[in-house]
Amino acid sequence: MSAHDPEGSAPPDAPLDAAPDAEVGAASNTLTLAHGHSLVVEGGLERNRLQLVDPSGAAHLEISIGPEGIRLEVRGAGLSLATTGALAIEADSVSLHGKNGISLTTEGDARVEAAGRLETVGRSQLIRSARGNVRIQANDDVEVTGERVRLGS
Repeated sequence: MSAHDPEGSAPPDAPLDAAPDAEVGAASNTLTLAHGHSLVVEGGLERNRLQLVDPSGAAHLEISIGPEGIRLEVRGAGLSLATTGALAIEADSVSLHGKNGISLTTEGDARVEAAGRLETVGRSQLIRSARGNVRIQANDDVEVTGERVRLGS
């Protein structure tokens, strides 16, 4: 909502209202949506921001454009991405964290490859082949270290 549009019902192509902001030349416009949600668009010479805000004022979707580039943030109880085509994620680094677990599944083959060292760490580990052999292959030594090493037991 704005001084020129108290109901937040201006059409999407309406000009942004000149609301004072920390940035000189910044403008803001709010569109009221269903169930108390709103779409807030803020614009200025250095930064632009689009937010999808819930009734409490928390932003669950934010797209900002600034000197560092475009940034997308999504917050909420759940997030689902679905596509009938391929999904590719590329970044300088990728970090995934599941507080209660992570599950990766496929109906086809899977491959994990690293140009550098690959390490798996866990309280305990199980390598299981539901059907077929388990092969260990190295172009150098194979070391097995443990309190006891049992073969064929």
